[in-house]
Amino acid sequence: MKSSTVMQRRRVLQGLAALAAAPSLLHAQGSAPPYPQKTVRIVVPYTTGGSNDVIARVVGQKLQDAWGQPVVVENKPGAAGNIGAGEVARAPGDGYTLLLTNINITSMNPALIPRMPFDPQKDFAPISLLGTTSMVLVVHPSVPVQNTAELIKYLRERPGKLSYASSGNGSPQHMSAEMFKSMTGTRVVHIPYRGAAPAVTDVVGGQVEMTFGVINQLLPHIRAGRVKPIAVTSSKRLPSVPELPTLDESGVKGYESEIWLGLAAPAGTPAPIIDKINQEVRKIMAEPEIVSRLGGQGIDVLVSTPEQMRQRADQDLKRWSQIIKSAGIQSQ
Repeated sequence: MKSSTVMQRRRVLQGLAALAAAPSLLHAQGSAPPYPQKTVRIVVPYTTGGSNDVIARVVGQKLQDAWGQPVVVENKPGAAGNIGAGEVARAPGDGYTLLLTNINITSMNPALIPRMPFDPQKDFAPISLLGTTSMVLVVHPSVPVQNTAELIKYLRERPGKLSYASSGNGSPQHMSAEMFKSMTGTRVVHIPYRGAAPAVTDVVGGQVEMTFGVINQLLPHIRAGRVKPIAVTSSKRLPSVPELPTLDESGVKGYESEIWLGLAAPAGTPAPIIDKINQEVRKIMAEPEIVSRLGGQGIDVLVSTPEQMRQRADQDLKRWSQIIKSAGIQSQ
């Protein structure tokens, strides 16, 4: 009986303590201002004009419209995306610095570069996939070939005599070309550039004979006849150039190289902020005008949960690790 009385008194005291604490707890929960309250940065670790830059500016403008706060895009190119990505990895996890990331940063660089300046799997919080884009293999009009079979024959007869441009060591363009070389038994000299734009410029100018480039950057040059398209790197033909076959159907069986783009934040960013951005991104990417606009740039919209984005990155890391090892690709 005495024990029962003590227990009842203890429960009453605990209840009174909880009631006394409730106002302060409510005040603490209600004191946090809604996100965002200031300018949000989206860091694009590449030069302007490419698919990463295009999609970042489309999403950034829409987020600014929805939030009523400035959303600025900052280009921080260099080291196959590692310079800009590294800056975001070191930023506070408060939702005010975001990264326009892609397969290169999460799945190619870690498989290629022995000492990464950050850990893509631990230093970032995925938000959502944004879209996918494919590349197209093009040559300068002076190269006397019309299709993949003729190009392979031409390259085999001139080992090491021709060169290809990429947007930098470890870039998707670099990896796609090296996979092509490995699968076709050809030797082509790699000429890395600081970004896709100067690489394309030199192919158009004839200083370099060929490149694997993203479709939105090469399409104007293809239509103007400044470069000659050979094939696309995707598993299926692209709506923007339906006449172009894939490399797989052109005889390079099993070849596929696709770039996905996504949005991430520094690790430690609160889950409610991640969820809010994810939900807003889903609304934006569901707009028919956005789908059409990005489609015209060769980007197919693709959204996801944060976990689905992480799984995609992990799967691609395993795939590209195997490709890089079997092909003997090395960072230059």
